[in-house]
Amino acid sequence: MIRQYLEKDGKLEKQIVQIDDIKELIKGSWIEITAPSSEEIEWFQSKLNVPTEFITSALDEEETAHIDSEDNAKLIVLDVPLYDPVKNSENAYTTTPFAIIHTDEHLITVSAQETDLVKNLLLKNRKIEPHKRVRMTLLFLYRLAMTYVTYLKKIDNQTKEVEKELHHSMRNKELFDLMELNKSLVYFSTALNANKVVLNKLTRSAEFKKYEDDFDLLEDTEIEVNQAIEMCSVYRDILAGMMDAFASIISNNLNIVMKALAVITIVLAIPTLVASFYGMNFDNIPLSGSNMGFYNVVIGSFLLSAIGGLILYRYTNKMK
Repeated sequence: MIRQYLEKDGKLEKQIVQIDDIKELIKGSWIEITAPSSEEIEWFQSKLNVPTEFITSALDEEETAHIDSEDNAKLIVLDVPLYDPVKNSENAYTTTPFAIIHTDEHLITVSAQETDLVKNLLLKNRKIEPHKRVRMTLLFLYRLAMTYVTYLKKIDNQTKEVEKELHHSMRNKELFDLMELNKSLVYFSTALNANKVVLNKLTRSAEFKKYEDDFDLLEDTEIEVNQAIEMCSVYRDILAGMMDAFASIISNNLNIVMKALAVITIVLAIPTLVASFYGMNFDNIPLSGSNMGFYNVVIGSFLLSAIGGLILYRYTNKMK
């Protein structure tokens, strides 16, 4: 899908762009391209005169954050967080490339998947000026850092929910959930560090420090990125320790259950042993001539089981 954003009378106006439409794109507008078809990619390349390498980088899912330039075009690739569409799990997150391209006439953003970045930018910024390419790029960077912080807080909340379930669980599901969250934090950590490298390069660029407002926004973005990196590192350490601890707890819970089953088996073995003795084909078995013999043997067996169970109970309590 291709959308065009332009400022009219101080307000942002959005238009859906059809590739068969003969209307010219407006100079100074922001062109958003999301999950483009092959026809849209061809149109994009020819109409906007963007280098082929830029398009390849923007749509390559394995592309890492970096900056590139060719002729009069500049490419800034960032890693953006999102829910993993393949695993379709609330505990699985991943990252995808998000490209910002500066040309002489337009600001262009390209991504292979829908993300929350553009939505957050449109919802949380009162004034958006598409013709100011540097300011727009800084806004994307700032909102991206805030998006990471939001996702990291979600992961922390999900970790706490899984932790509550693990307190009274012996299943592997919760450990698998923690493993998915830990894997997500690895993706986020790698992406955040790559984004920080891009931010550091932009910090050294003269055009991004030309205006005081831009420089202030750049500093705020740097603070948010560092905060996100620190949060990610702390959550990873906590999660790694939690996985080890709860793996031991689950193993210990299983041992307790097995111990209880062993005690029950021993207790039930006593009447079975007595019954097996009385099942032998011998003469003069004790109490064989008594009318109450059967009842006495049954009662005696259960008494022996109760005494054995009491002894084992006291013994296991001493072992705790």
